[in-house]
Amino acid sequence: MEIRTASMKDVDAIVEMNSQRCINEHNFYDKTVDIDYPKKYQEKLQINMRNGFGLAIVAIVMGNIEGYLIGSISETEEYRNIDNIAEIDSMFVKPNMRNQGVGEKLVDHFLKWAKLNVKRAKVVVSAKNNRGIKFCRKAGFTDHKTVLEMKL
Repeated sequence: MEIRTASMKDVDAIVEMNSQRCINEHNFYDKTVDIDYPKKYQEKLQINMRNGFGLAIVAIVMGNIEGYLIGSISETEEYRNIDNIAEIDSMFVKPNMRNQGVGEKLVDHFLKWAKLNVKRAKVVVSAKNNRGIKFCRKAGFTDHKTVLEMKL
């Protein structure tokens, strides 16, 4: 398995996997997730990659892209005593490649990149996504905040 920086040739595969991620998120965890978002995001992803903003990596197994991770550095809330934080914005591993170390390798690569830039990292996972929460905790993320929403 190889983890490498995504290229422009990888964008279509990333968008397709991101579409799968959004559909799963919408169907199982959060009906407010826009299943058309990945198509809308494609141009922004390409601009960010061209300009070197953030991190875009892919996992290659036997010559095929089997997963991706998009990460960024952003400012924290004014009340915190740190200026910036790294965040996993989006990540997906194809179902047939799960539990084979692909996700762990992607997160490890992200954390190494993040440590070069900031002192903390975060990931947002839907509260009902127990499998995703368990994965992130295993990677070293801990509960920090709880965000509550209500339908009006």
